[in-house]
Amino acid sequence: MLDTDQLRSFIAIVDTGSFTRAAERVNKTQSAVSMHIRRLEEQLGRHLFYKQGRGVRLSEDGERLVEHARQMLMVEAAAFAAISRKALVGRIRLGIPDDYAEMVLPDILTRFSRRHPLVEISITCEMSTVLHERINANELDLAVVTECEDYGRIEVLSEQPLRWVTGIHSSIHELRPLPLALGMPNCAWRKAAISRLEERGVTWKYIAWKLVVASANQAAIAPVVAAGLAVTVLPQSAIRAGQRMLDVEDGLPALPLARIGLLEGRMAKRSPEGKALADEIRAVFASQKSRFAA
Repeated sequence: MLDTDQLRSFIAIVDTGSFTRAAERVNKTQSAVSMHIRRLEEQLGRHLFYKQGRGVRLSEDGERLVEHARQMLMVEAAAFAAISRKALVGRIRLGIPDDYAEMVLPDILTRFSRRHPLVEISITCEMSTVLHERINANELDLAVVTECEDYGRIEVLSEQPLRWVTGIHSSIHELRPLPLALGMPNCAWRKAAISRLEERGVTWKYIAWKLVVASANQAAIAPVVAAGLAVTVLPQSAIRAGQRMLDVEDGLPALPLARIGLLEGRMAKRSPEGKALADEIRAVFASQKSRFAA
């Protein structure tokens, strides 16, 4: 029989890419997680991971185990929830922009579904202003958004530097006018970028710019930036593969901090499901403080 605690450590390593981050996720010491994997490998008679730089990669046998392990953990959680009568059951609606959905959503969903497998989560990816409107219209229960002064009271989850970003081998930032790929006119990051470019002062001068892509979705902006055709702005932790961060030494002005916050709808504050999901969202940001640090 396979031990589900060992499988839980195994999946945590698969999802995080390292024993250190996996230990944080399962709330165990790194040595305990290592022991879990060693015993699992001994029982199966197969190596599940190989070292790769500072992290690890799955072996062929490890890849075969992943789906089985996920299914076993889901069945275990569902059985416990159903029989213990402590289960949360229902549906919760979460909104998040795709600017940083990729960096936090997998952890949020993994943590929540492991603890509350009978709750259905509906995900909406929109720009923050739209999510704010949908929270007010009771079309969403919770939303992770870029904070804006127009949102009223908001719980700040993270403050981190906003950075100029271009393709990893690109020098497009040296062109004038500066080609930009940014969000829509009401995007806080777009406003901040253009404001800084147009500032005039003793230590800084106006930088001519042109907008080559305007989109509410990073799916449209990211390929243009990675191809070296434009510069965008992103929180430091949202920079993707194929992109690199620019500094003041590259000839562009410093940008303000980006603040990411949590909006809770009226029903979510009273709903056990809403409270549980909000707690998991807070836990994910808290567990990655070093990554999101300003």
